[in-house]
Amino acid sequence: MALLPSSLRTLSHISSQLYLTSFHNPIILAPPSSFNPLIHSKQHQNHRSSNSKLLAISYRYFTEQEEDDDDDDEEHNFDEAVTLFNGGEYYKCHDYLEVLWNSAEEPARTLIHGILQCSVGFHHLFNQNHKGAMMELGEGLCKLRKMEFSNGPFQKFEKEISAVLDFIYQTQIELAAWKRVYDLELGLDASVYIVFCPQGSKSNHATEAPRVKLPKLKATMEHLIAYEYK
Repeated sequence: MALLPSSLRTLSHISSQLYLTSFHNPIILAPPSSFNPLIHSKQHQNHRSSNSKLLAISYRYFTEQEEDDDDDDEEHNFDEAVTLFNGGEYYKCHDYLEVLWNSAEEPARTLIHGILQCSVGFHHLFNQNHKGAMMELGEGLCKLRKMEFSNGPFQKFEKEISAVLDFIYQTQIELAAWKRVYDLELGLDASVYIVFCPQGSKSNHATEAPRVKLPKLKATMEHLIAYEYK
């Protein structure tokens, strides 16, 4: 059985509600109110390549640990936010980015806001709030495009977000909004993919399920600082 890379943490599913007060106000994700850990995992077969197997990432539903007074002293830096995003901890990544966003100046402020909204979008996507996911990913993508990247890790991230948004639109046409239709699979290339596999649907073993690469942000604090002086 293939093992997931140590850098990829299990994605958390946290029941949440999104409150949008105005375009310039921070996005608030309400924390979950109950503690109910559940584990659901399965393996998927890739029938396009003979005898190749893809390992599905376990989904864990859990609540955030109680925040204590020490959280105020926790360092919130961009590198840590990137680590959280790439590890699938979108809820906590949002918290880190919001702190940075509140103190940032343009144009870095717009860049951070765009990444923040993408993080919120993935949080919604894996909690079956597909409409919220499309809205946040769409707004985040608009902010990333506003930066007019010509190269570098942020441009690559922008393209991957765009691909995911197109994928969600294409697979949501005939599906109910609150139905679980996406799983994660580890491909033979060691990349993680969002796979379209609605519950109750009949699998077609002759055709590989639609999929798109799960975006990773390969940027550092140095990349962010470079945009603070533009």
